Amino acid sequence: MESLLMIVARLENISLLTGGIVAALGGVVLLSLFLVAQRGIRYLRAHRFDALAFKLHKQGREIVRGDIPAEEWIHDSAKCDIVQSIVIQEIDAAVDKDRAGLQEFLRSSGLVDRCIQKVYDGRGWGRRRAMMALGAMRVPEAIAPLAELLDDWQLDTRMTAVQSLGRTGLAEAASPIIEMLMVGALKVPATPVDNALVRCFQDCPEALLPYIRRALGESRELLARVAAEIATPAMADEMIVLAADPQPEVRASAAKALAYAPLPLAIPALGDLARDEVWFVRLRATIALSQLFHPRTIPVLLEAVRDSNRLVRIRAATALAKFERETVEILKNVVDSRDRYALHAMISALELGGGFEKVMAELADPMLHDEAAARLLSAIREESTNLWSTRPADPVVESVFP
Repeated sequence: MESLLMIVARLENISLLTGGIVAALGGVVLLSLFLVAQRGIRYLRAHRFDALAFKLHKQGREIVRGDIPAEEWIHDSAKCDIVQSIVIQEIDAAVDKDRAGLQEFLRSSGLVDRCIQKVYDGRGWGRRRAMMALGAMRVPEAIAPLAELLDDWQLDTRMTAVQSLGRTGLAEAASPIIEMLMVGALKVPATPVDNALVRCFQDCPEALLPYIRRALGESRELLARVAAEIATPAMADEMIVLAADPQPEVRASAAKALAYAPLPLAIPALGDLARDEVWFVRLRATIALSQLFHPRTIPVLLEAVRDSNRLVRIRAATALAKFERETVEILKNVVDSRDRYALHAMISALELGGGFEKVMAELADPMLHDEAAARLLSAIREESTNLWSTRPADPVVESVFP
């Protein structure tokens, strides 16, 4: 009797196990069918969307001109998105006259209001996508809704708001960014803010100057960096004022901007900055002087090539090496300074620029039999031979000449 009960129990276990396996296999089959069906639906939707986009792209000009009534597409969300993207692409490539017509179409068709509503009511990626589209429309109506999101609790949304305001390319779009920046309420990394402000003030750089005058601390540094990127000759006087700022970062930005100032203003100011106590200010000034490429910059560059900082020396030497007619006189001055590292920098710059052999041939010319040329040639040969045999150590300056 007991053996019969055990057999029945085993049969029941086997039956349960078989049922479980069948159920699991059924679940796997159903899941596979669901995934296949889902992929098929996605494919059909994508295919329909691509076909619709192709059709609307062909009709883009007729839609903008009004030859195709808005009632044929305005009530379809997918069609609205496609038409909106078409017009935004046209705005990016259009000149000011054509851009105004495209923006008026966006207003009259209701696409601007539709996008603003998405910004207010949307969430997550959909909202950020609407924000970027609104900024790309470059309309003043975009500023207010985007400015409201500069203090959103999500970092991604705050960054998108900054970037979208920058995409408008409007100087007035920079105002909410700068106002929040000055009071320390803008919790966004500096780089997106820099880029956005550059785009806002690209067409009107002088509009940035009133903000710089009343900015302090980190906001002043950031605005000075923006000014350096979009500097024009008309901003020269303001940049000279910034060149005397107590903050090194501001002085460095002023040095970069002065490369675009008129020479009578730029050279004296950059000469003072090239003697600044902070090395990166001297470096920026040296780079700006190299961009001017004027003989009047040579005396300042000769001081910079003897700088205690290696990067400043290299930049100064690279700039001096471009003055081909004055190369011999420049080398004489460097040798007379008895600065080994300055001469190293000059030789390296000439070798990289391809002018070293030419200078050596000129100094070895039999027509030049003066003592100064012979001494210069001897010093250059000695240092070029031992250029990589020793390792210069900043900021020590050694004399190797008798």
